[in-house]
Amino acid sequence: MKELRKLLVRALGFERYIRLVSRVYLRLVGAGWGKEKYPELFFLQNIVNQGFTCIDIGANLGYYSVALSKLVGPQGKVLAVEPIPLFQQIWRDNVRLSGYDNLTLLPYALGGQNTTVQMGTPERDGLLHHGMTKVAASNTAEKYARTYDVPMRQPDELFTDLTRLDFVKCDVEGFEYEVFRHMQGTLRRFRPLIQTELNGLENRQAVVALLDSLGYKPFQLSARLELVPCTATELASPATADFYFQPTS
Repeated sequence: MKELRKLLVRALGFERYIRLVSRVYLRLVGAGWGKEKYPELFFLQNIVNQGFTCIDIGANLGYYSVALSKLVGPQGKVLAVEPIPLFQQIWRDNVRLSGYDNLTLLPYALGGQNTTVQMGTPERDGLLHHGMTKVAASNTAEKYARTYDVPMRQPDELFTDLTRLDFVKCDVEGFEYEVFRHMQGTLRRFRPLIQTELNGLENRQAVVALLDSLGYKPFQLSARLELVPCTATELASPATADFYFQPTS
């Protein structure tokens, strides 16, 4: 599979390759494919309702944005946060598949300052991993094949005009603590359900402690597709995983 991907990238170029792959993926998912491989994406239908306001932080090529747009419907709203210009262009094309005009793109990275930061797309085994694009300063040991200078905004300031928030998905490749640390006011105000991928043990522990201080408890998706409380072992594991945080009151 890796060799096939390399051949496609060489033949099509990076942009055309990820456009093709993302469009095929969205059409397959729309037809019901991938429930076992991507259970978190399909589980959204159990936790996101019509009329919800959702934030997709790290929207990338639009996989979650499309799903959320369909679920919240015409009366709902999806704010998609994606700082990489190339990904923004593909996101715009892909979200047309949702059929709703309920999406807003916010072209920023989120963090502690209103500034400009460098982000990078890593290369591993000769392949660019667009889904692992991250703030470069968060992992200086990573080898980046492409870098981008992008605007960063503080999330509490960016979301200050929100009147409702029900669900937050956050996948920013190890920068989650910095995002949530500067989003505490928004989380206190609305108490949304949070889904976040947490890689890196230090990052995970910091996010769990921060959200615990805000009255959130961690859960994971079981094999039976139910949210179950996290065990101490799961929280101490360095393996990348999706976690759900529910407010206790």
